[in-house]
Amino acid sequence: MNRPSDPYTTRDSLTGVRAGIDRCLERTADPDHLAVSAPDVSAWSVQDHLEHLLLADRNVLDWVLKALTSPNPATRKQSPHEFGVALLARGSIPRGRGPAPDFTLPQGLASADVRAGLRGVAALTADLEPRLAQLDACRLTLPHHVLGHFTPAEWLRFLHLHHRHHAAIIHDILAA
Repeated sequence: MNRPSDPYTTRDSLTGVRAGIDRCLERTADPDHLAVSAPDVSAWSVQDHLEHLLLADRNVLDWVLKALTSPNPATRKQSPHEFGVALLARGSIPRGRGPAPDFTLPQGLASADVRAGLRGVAALTADLEPRLAQLDACRLTLPHHVLGHFTPAEWLRFLHLHHRHHAAIIHDILAA
């Protein structure tokens, strides 16, 4: 994914994920905004979006760290679907009612638990900072339920875009 001509690097993606988590943590500090919802914008409240990001981040980052300790295959066995490649290249996730996997659906966690969980995923990203070359070299893949199989570097790119996508929705909820 990260060829010299690519405008985004794994470092950019990791920086974007970390910034997204920081924005989520800032949001959890304002309890008045957490329960805000705007059904015309999203079926989820602000806190639901934050919890969804927490659940998705934790799942992916746990896998990424595990992948980096696994034997790296000589070649990539599976790839993203054409739409997955286009989404990563486009740099944004389109709005709509895309299906979130069940394990990332908000479960009604307490705001303190969401905040603690976000701090935990922030710590996972710190563990990745010194491993950027290893992230780029890893050819193991984990499937996205719609977009196909992503390597750890591609997953970081997706998480960065995922955070931007939900940050825009949260902004619109709060502005409604």
